[in-house]
Amino acid sequence: MIIYRIVSTNYIQDLTGAGAKLFGSRWNSVGIPMLYTGEHISLCLLEALVHVKHKQFLMQVSIIDIEVPAMDDMNEIKIAKLKKTWREDDTYTKFIGDEFVGSNNALLMKVPSAVVEEEHNFLINPLHADFKKIKIINNRIFKADKRLYSFEDK
Repeated sequence: MIIYRIVSTNYIQDLTGAGAKLFGSRWNSVGIPMLYTGEHISLCLLEALVHVKHKQFLMQVSIIDIEVPAMDDMNEIKIAKLKKTWREDDTYTKFIGDEFVGSNNALLMKVPSAVVEEEHNFLINPLHADFKKIKIINNRIFKADKRLYSFEDK
């Protein structure tokens, strides 16, 4: 399976989940490493844009294509199983993600995107024994269309 990640080009080789460990995010608390990826490049772009000031996106970013071996033990969180306020309740989603990493029973967890709920992000547990099996198979500079972060009236 190929999944994607958009990151600052400075961190193009970093798959450790250190950024998420330092700052926490929707599915992990500070101190818990997690690697956030998406099923589509476009979803990764939307996920990145909601987390930065649009002008910050002028910095150089890259797309990483990550190959993950087929796994029978992937966890999946279906939107129907989440409480209705999951998007607003970071404590709830952090608990789910922290338990995923802490249990260490799977390399991947498929979760709904809070940006586009019909699409999915894949959370990678960097502490799992199979983590060494994931590979960066391609990376390239991403040139965002400036209209994505322009709010000028025309």
